[in-house]
Amino acid sequence: MKIRIWLMTILLICTLLAGVSVEAAPPQREKQNVYGITPWTGKEYGGTFAPKGVDKIYLLAGTDNVLNTLETEVYFWAITNEYMANWFESKEVVDGKLRILQDGKEIRLLERQPYTHVYPQGFYAGISELVTGDEAEKKYQEYQDAIEDYWTATSEFREAYAAYEEQMGAILQEVMETGKTYEEHELPKPPEQPSPPIWYVTGVAEAFVVNLPVGEYVIQTLDSSGRLVEGTEKKLKVFQERRTGIGYQIIPESKWTRPVQSDDASQILYLEGKRTMYMKAVHEAEYNQHDYLRMTSLEKPLAGKGAESAYMWVHMDEVPDCKVQVLQGGEVIQEVSPKPYYVSQTPGYALGYNIVEFDPDAPELHGRQPSFEAIKLELEPGSYQIRVVDGSGQVLKGSLREIRSINAVPSWQLYVLSALPLVIGLVVTSRRRGRRRRAARTTAA
Repeated sequence: MKIRIWLMTILLICTLLAGVSVEAAPPQREKQNVYGITPWTGKEYGGTFAPKGVDKIYLLAGTDNVLNTLETEVYFWAITNEYMANWFESKEVVDGKLRILQDGKEIRLLERQPYTHVYPQGFYAGISELVTGDEAEKKYQEYQDAIEDYWTATSEFREAYAAYEEQMGAILQEVMETGKTYEEHELPKPPEQPSPPIWYVTGVAEAFVVNLPVGEYVIQTLDSSGRLVEGTEKKLKVFQERRTGIGYQIIPESKWTRPVQSDDASQILYLEGKRTMYMKAVHEAEYNQHDYLRMTSLEKPLAGKGAESAYMWVHMDEVPDCKVQVLQGGEVIQEVSPKPYYVSQTPGYALGYNIVEFDPDAPELHGRQPSFEAIKLELEPGSYQIRVVDGSGQVLKGSLREIRSINAVPSWQLYVLSALPLVIGLVVTSRRRGRRRRAARTTAA
């Protein structure tokens, strides 16, 4: 009894202590020289940094990567287990040059150069291009000129539209007073509203642009006197893909917001019954998982740990001007090209949607943009193969996939099968009871 009371007392104390809120101490900030890194990830430019606690940087070979030596406040955020930089309150560029060594010998001494990022489809599209040197200044000025032209055109549109409304008002007044009618071609045309530039260009900055072949290197930042800046010596591993191929992004008609990926040619796609799906063919590359995750998330000490021998596929840009062929029994039965589609919400309280082919001339789609562009496949139950062909009809290596679509089994058949042993058992039991009764009557007679 005493032991039970003692245990209950300890449990109560632990519960009360767990409910006490303790104000966590803020993380300790430390001034450090770090490398701000904008690596090319194979599909876009990422962002990470190398604090004092990280001694090795990872970059892709044969691509332009942006590095900059900066001084900032660094602290470790235990909640997410990563290093954080106080970029907004503390960020200073460390003057100097970037020295690259291999096998102890200096192979390059880089100076900072202007660069900018160009987003051809807009900032939120994510796809960007790195422009360096004098071209960076020209591209940024070109964008500024486009913005200025747009605002000028907008001002002119407002004036023209005001004149149009005034003219239409006068015509309406005349019609009301005189009863005169106008043909459509006699009426003034409304001015066309200008569209803003879709593309976007970031401001021009200066940094080191690093482009190296595969290998192991050491980088250092040297000040104006040629001396090593404290904390800037890091190892650098430059790696490349193991192999390339064609991947698929598959958008099921029933779950268009949850696409799935097919990366490897050995994967088999399974469908149930007649299905409609939308597919996008993309270029892909396979990288060492440890190196790739370290490159994209260098500020996270655990990124890539334990994955030194693993590999991962990375989807890149879509395959342009391509078609998907569907084969059955080795013969091509379909060849489908990509088309734009629009997703519309179904009316009423039901949470549903319809996917229709985008028609810019349709009244209900006027002024709208396609939701996505993809290749639509409708397959009956059976075994198929799909592959991608380019504009010249050549089959792209690594694009072959197996598709197996099976007949959907009605649910009542499953219940019948599961109930079959029970029915057989009841029949056997009933027969045995019948035999016993007949045997008992025979004995009694």
